Amino acid sequence: MKGKTKESSSAKKLHNRLAVLRTERGITRRELAEAVGINVQTVGFLERGDYGPSVELALRLGGYFALPVEAIFSLTPFPPMSAQLYPSPATSSTAGASS
Repeated sequence: MKGKTKESSSAKKLHNRLAVLRTERGITRRELAEAVGINVQTVGFLERGDYGPSVELALRLGGYFALPVEAIFSLTPFPPMSAQLYPSPATSSTAGASS
């Protein structure tokens, strides 16, 4: 039973890119909060993963950033941006071979 409890609690972790998106657009937590109609503290809770947004809030955030919700939130950790922008040679040669 302990394994199931641990597994279910880790499965509930929602990962997000809110802090990265805010930073690259040069907006504050307050500006984001006002834009989507939430409290500035809620933005902090979301960014730290302490709070999972409602579907409505996730959609509002997606609309604000002009991104699909799955580009902002994920049930699995996002790969580092450096790995996405500069894949290792083995990754890029494998990707090219499958095309």
